[in-house]
Amino acid sequence: MSVSVRFRVWVEVGGRHVIGPGGYEILKAIDEVGSISGAARKLGMSYRFIWNYIDRMEKMLGVKLVDAWKGGRGGRGGGAKLTPEGQALLQYYEEILKEMNEIANKWAQQLMERLKNMSEEDQ
Repeated sequence: MSVSVRFRVWVEVGGRHVIGPGGYEILKAIDEVGSISGAARKLGMSYRFIWNYIDRMEKMLGVKLVDAWKGGRGGRGGGAKLTPEGQALLQYYEEILKEMNEIANKWAQQLMERLKNMSEEDQ
């Protein structure tokens, strides 16, 4: 018998959503590919959606999360990178997920044992 405990985590400030799985994926993709357009392609989202999502997170938190720059002449393309605050938010969310996964696995194990014990008692 397989038992799993599932959850979804998001962070709110003042009761308003700041970051959840989608925002995490956006920041992670920007960090990995080094551009907003590349992150949009990787995630199958529009550039505008990602830009607006980042803008909303930054306004809610009052800090800059992503530094973006436009391309120039000579084949130098634009790009983006997470600010130290963006890196910190990404790491914070990853730490939350790690701890929540550990707890969920513990609960699943405990429930599996209880169900096993109940079925043995019925026999």
